[in-house]
Amino acid sequence: MKKTKLFKNKLQMIIYITTFIICVILFIIIGQTDFHKEELNDNQKISSLYNMVPSDNLYVFSNASDVLNIINGNSSGIILMGFPQNEWTNYYANILNKAAMELKVDKIYYYDFYKDRDESNGTYEMIVNKLKVYVQVDDEGTKDIHAPTVLMVKNGEVIAYFDDTSTMKGEVKPEDYYNEYQTTLTYEMFKTAINEYMK
Repeated sequence: MKKTKLFKNKLQMIIYITTFIICVILFIIIGQTDFHKEELNDNQKISSLYNMVPSDNLYVFSNASDVLNIINGNSSGIILMGFPQNEWTNYYANILNKAAMELKVDKIYYYDFYKDRDESNGTYEMIVNKLKVYVQVDDEGTKDIHAPTVLMVKNGEVIAYFDDTSTMKGEVKPEDYYNEYQTTLTYEMFKTAINEYMK
């Protein structure tokens, strides 16, 4: 019986063996590579949601329970309530961050309440009830938080509640509203409240 050669010639043998070795090396390299994207921290996530806010901001993500905990006096905090779909929040987030950084605040809680409000989340409803003297009432008599809102609470006492631009939809665009004068006015408003909060 005639033996069949595995390789026709030495060149073919070298090519096959080299190809096999390269495949093994690539397999090892790919197996050791971590393809997971680097996780963004809260500051970077906020900056990606709100392009006016720098990546070295003070924001930490919070949920309805965190906010309710602060309102109930279990801790104190400055809270920005808004959501990326609301372009006014971008301006509020940026101005508040600048004022807080100047006054050496350690962090600002960020609560995106869009889904909680939409689904009438129980904890969200408790927040609204706790803030009933501050929240706006619509034409149908429904009380809700509107974006953007800044809340400052110290030991269960509401120091400040700002939602002055939350009902300006359609009246004026935020880029027109926030001229140099209005930006400075809002900045000073936040600084005054933060100073009161930090006493």
